[in-house]
This record gives sequence, structure tokens and C-alpha cells, in this order.
Amino acid sequence: MIHFCKKTYESEGILMIRKANISDIPQLAEIYRQLHIIHCGIRNDYYKMPEDNFFDKDMEKLLKTEGITVLVSEQNSEIAGYALIFFIEKGEPVNHNFKKCHIEQLAVDEKYRRNGIGTELITYIKKLAADNNCQSVELGVWCENHNAVEFYSEMGFAPRTYKMEIKI
Repeated sequence: MIHFCKKTYESEGILMIRKANISDIPQLAEIYRQLHIIHCGIRNDYYKMPEDNFFDKDMEKLLKTEGITVLVSEQNSEIAGYALIFFIEKGEPVNHNFKKCHIEQLAVDEKYRRNGIGTELITYIKKLAADNNCQSVELGVWCENHNAVEFYSEMGFAPRTYKMEIKI
């Protein structure tokens, strides 16, 4: 069972972080589409734009998937950003037992970027991970996504492994 933090604070209005629900899908899908456009711009050899209704359908599927949590940052009754997270527990003969929180997606609506939304989502996730006995929070980011790499570095994330490729 995931233990959630309750956090509300003042910004340019009331900002609250909460678990997403089905009624959030239209706003989440739009922010997800914005994130995907960034990824397409960075790696157009890897990503392509799907049909328009893909983002709504995929977000609905994610919200219904056991073990995945979508957190939203809400400002003045509008979703300003979201984070898709899940917990991983491992313990094998060659590894110590550990639990970590994985951020699969973190996105902020383009009209709210550079206003502290991402910072507050990361702060909340770190607290949530600690409350759930995790040893770390991890994520993946394209090295070509310079803005994201800089943001995550400022948040205290550091490279742990390198995933490398050679294009053929």
C-alpha cells in the first residue's frame, strides 16, 4: 500500500498535488501530447506522432494499471503538471534488498513551465518515496534533452548508469 503525503501550499494561487482520477484525462492527455512533441523534436528517428486520440486512451490505460500512480499538480482547478511513478522492490542473491521509486514521466503544461511545478512534484515524490521506505528515486532522461538534464541535475539527480547506442 502506498502512503500519500498531503501537501497544499500557496503559489500564484492554490497549488495542490494529488492522485489523478479519470476526470483528469483530457488535461493529462494534452500535457502528455506536449511532452511527446518535445521527445519527437529531440529524437525524430525514434518517436513519431500517433493519432490524436492516442494520448487520451493511453492515459486512461495508465490510470487503470495496477501499481502505477499518476500524481497531478493542480493550480486554480487546472492541472499544471503530472508525474507517473511506480515502486520497484528487488532482492536477489547478488544484490541487497532495496526499494526505489521510479519516475516514468514528468511533464509540466507549457503555460506553467519555469514556475516551480516540476520542483514541487519532485519534492513531493522524494517525500512519498521516503514515506514508503524507498532508498532512492530514479528516472531516465534522453541526454539530448538538455533542459530536462539540467533540471534533474539541479534537483540532485546524478547519472548512475549510461545506456549507449550505435546507429546503424
